[in-house]
Amino acid sequence: MKQWMNLVIGAFCLLGVAACGHLDGYLDIAKDKGMSKEYLQVLGRWTREKIIYSQFDTQAHISATLRSPEFNRAYLDEYARIYQLSGDERKNYEAMRAASEFTEFIFYAYIPDRTENDFDRRGSIWSIFLVNARGEKITPVEVRRVDPVTPVVTGFFTYIRPYYGISYWLRFPPLEKIGGVDAPLKLVFASVIGKVELEFAGR
Repeated sequence: MKQWMNLVIGAFCLLGVAACGHLDGYLDIAKDKGMSKEYLQVLGRWTREKIIYSQFDTQAHISATLRSPEFNRAYLDEYARIYQLSGDERKNYEAMRAASEFTEFIFYAYIPDRTENDFDRRGSIWSIFLVNARGEKITPVEVRRVDPVTPVVTGFFTYIRPYYGISYWLRFPPLEKIGGVDAPLKLVFASVIGKVELEFAGR
């Protein structure tokens, strides 16, 4: 009986070693496919978030990323790294991004009552605008829901949780026309629920 138990224990030990080796290999693969530290640092520099509370309950939680020139370069570098773009493919992708004439944000909103998460609807309870360094108020050119929310979206914008909230694309006139690339901006979401002000420094 004792000999049989020793054999069983030995077999489990061997399985454990094999399993650990397989797990280590899997973690290395997952790490290799994940976002780089450099990209995540830039994402953090250009992302702001704020929560509106009422008696300790969350009324709204908004996170937004300004697609600044620095962010767009980091995004392109990371995209090219992950998808192993060739030189020509990278140039084409870069030209496509450079063709955009807008100041762009992506933002994610969690609101417990999903009927109030209606930023893209006509007659929304929310007013969205930018305030530049001169105190001028700039209204968006477009507010569009991100649909579908693909693994690429959630991979590059790690705060997006599609099962809980909704994400949107937000476009304003070019930076040069609303205060300059190096000037600070304040992105404002205002409603009867409360106000969210997200401040972004210049380039």
